[in-house]
Amino acid sequence: MSGKRETTPSRRRRKSSGLAGWWQQHREWVAGLDRGQKLRYRLLQTLVVLSILVIGVWLGLKMWMKLPEIPDPSGGTGTTQGDGAPNFDGAELPDVAKSGRRPGVYTFLLVGQDTAGGGNTDTMLLITFDSKAKTVHGMSLPRDTMINTSRKGSGHRLNAVYNFNKGSDPDTQLVNGVIALKKEVGKLTGIVPDFYVVVQWEAVGRLVDAIGGVHFEVPFDMDYDDPTPGQDLHIHLKKGYQKLNGEQAMGLIRWRHNNDYSVQYPNGDLGRVQTQQAFLKAVAAECLKPEILLKVTSLAEIFMENVSTDLSLGNLLAFAQLAMGMDAEKDIQFITMPNQDARYPRVSMVLPVVDELLAALNSGFDPYVDQIRGVDSAYTIGLLLDRKLIEECGRLQVPGRPRLYRTTKQFLRAFHLTSLDDLPELPDLGGEGQMRIGEDGQIMDPADTAEITGADTPETAGAMEEEAP
Repeated sequence: MSGKRETTPSRRRRKSSGLAGWWQQHREWVAGLDRGQKLRYRLLQTLVVLSILVIGVWLGLKMWMKLPEIPDPSGGTGTTQGDGAPNFDGAELPDVAKSGRRPGVYTFLLVGQDTAGGGNTDTMLLITFDSKAKTVHGMSLPRDTMINTSRKGSGHRLNAVYNFNKGSDPDTQLVNGVIALKKEVGKLTGIVPDFYVVVQWEAVGRLVDAIGGVHFEVPFDMDYDDPTPGQDLHIHLKKGYQKLNGEQAMGLIRWRHNNDYSVQYPNGDLGRVQTQQAFLKAVAAECLKPEILLKVTSLAEIFMENVSTDLSLGNLLAFAQLAMGMDAEKDIQFITMPNQDARYPRVSMVLPVVDELLAALNSGFDPYVDQIRGVDSAYTIGLLLDRKLIEECGRLQVPGRPRLYRTTKQFLRAFHLTSLDDLPELPDLGGEGQMRIGEDGQIMDPADTAEITGADTPETAGAMEEEAP
């Protein structure tokens, strides 16, 4: 017998290695199990395979349904997902003043311009978008809101501000008018909008057609014809739920009454405002649909072509991306500025109900960390200072250190007074009457003749307060 060793099957198995060798050993191990053990083993195998399939399907769906990433507020661009997801390439959030602002909150002034009405602003909405809370609050500012101005008649209305301040230079008319309107909105609400969007009615029709129409409940049978040049307006809509195209949508938001006044809003223009609010909400719901979001870039481009705004295309894409996942019915709310009728000769006016307005502003519109406490007085104080009717005379030694102002000699000359004693008595407000705040912050009786320390108030001058910023 030679010295060569015999190679046995077991020896060959030991030489096997890798996956094939492991599988051969596994099969031999299973073959050695009894019937009960084999049944339990096969059951365990089935459960393991099913678990792997379920996990695989879940991971696949999660990746497929993943929303695009929110753009970096510092200026990063949006990401492009695969097929079936919106493309937000170029999305870029605009900068807003950071001091005292809540992060991720943006304010807008949406203006519908009535070119046929001499250029007055037909619709004005203050809008706040809280991208963190995923909410939008819109407040319609009635066109007939009375403002403080030296103009006469209808010039006292808020809707005249844009037209009266735009100037004669076509290149600067828009900016001039919008700046003046934003300041007036700031005086009215305490919020100067970050951005503006000016829309003419024809643009509304083009935008609605771009998203394929909007389903809406028309509240009345609307029949109105105005063939005059500049208007050429023909509105014929039946009451009820229907899909509106661009031309129909334009008619819906412009309609006030039928030609014979047989059908009209019972509460006048405020009723039309409510219809406009409901329609905007319906448009938002349509735009938030997945199939519409797939066309977000082209829709943003159409929007930019048909409106005047200080937003860029990248800004629109960023806001659209931040709005993904919102429920229009739940997350978007519109109200009308709380108002009451104002008496003014031969002109219909409304005035804000201050307490209700402040409550509404602080409940969803305020972009600042601190609550809005009242109407901005900076414009009025600045005007009085510019005309040298008042001058600063110190600060009150109480929390907040409000500035103190006093009337000047120019004030006396302007009103043909020799002293403030010549002014008529203020009406009795009841209770304790007219009161003053002392240096210690305590209320002083008007009978107390002690002067306020630090005010340097001369005998011929009166003092007023303005809260320090």
